[in-house]
Amino acid sequence: MRNEKEKLRSANVTIGECQDKIRCLTQQRDYARTHQKIVEIPVEKPVPYEKCEACDRTAYQNEKAKYETQKERLAGQYKAKTVMFQTTLFLLAWYSLTTTLFQAVQSDVFLSDCKSFFHDAASFIQTFIGWTIEVGQSVAQISTKIPNPFIAGMVYWILLILIVGICVAGTGILAILIEIKVIELYREKCWDVITLLMILTSAAVIIYFGEAIKKALSVNLLLLFVLLQGAYVGLRCYLESYLEKRNY
Repeated sequence: MRNEKEKLRSANVTIGECQDKIRCLTQQRDYARTHQKIVEIPVEKPVPYEKCEACDRTAYQNEKAKYETQKERLAGQYKAKTVMFQTTLFLLAWYSLTTTLFQAVQSDVFLSDCKSFFHDAASFIQTFIGWTIEVGQSVAQISTKIPNPFIAGMVYWILLILIVGICVAGTGILAILIEIKVIELYREKCWDVITLLMILTSAAVIIYFGEAIKKALSVNLLLLFVLLQGAYVGLRCYLESYLEKRNY
């Protein structure tokens, strides 16, 4: 029992000493928290490289010269290949166009349809001008209500020329504006190699197989060519606008 009491007393003394140490450390911690101060410590910071005029830059100059030489060589090769590709494409297009035109000259069906197309276009223009003159004459009949024959004749011709001129000029200006718009749209959205292939292919098919097409469809071949181009342009513009909306 005496030994156990000695051990218990020794343990109590040790616990007391530990508690004293804990109390001292806690006081030191609290003191450190309440008595902090800011100390500035210099820190190294990377800065941009400043060129030194006195240093030796031979290696840099050599690498730069090699880079410029290689760049010029690659640019020359690219330009040569581009010129070769464009020349080859031009020669192929020229060959295809000449052979297609020669075949068109030898095709009686295509030549007949071309003559018919331009004859119908001229007939339409003549009919339109005749209709415009008739409308102008009908409107100019208002001048018959004027009792003075001289003034009535002047009014008649003035009204006739004015109406015919307005109709013909307005129609011509409208046709020109439409043509300019179509050409701009064609250049903006359809002027590329695919369009060239489309033109040559459709022309070749219509010229070489004109007789078979005429047997299957009673349509003017030149008009069919124009309609195919219009359908192609419309489909191409629709697909491009659709892809732009889809952000492709």
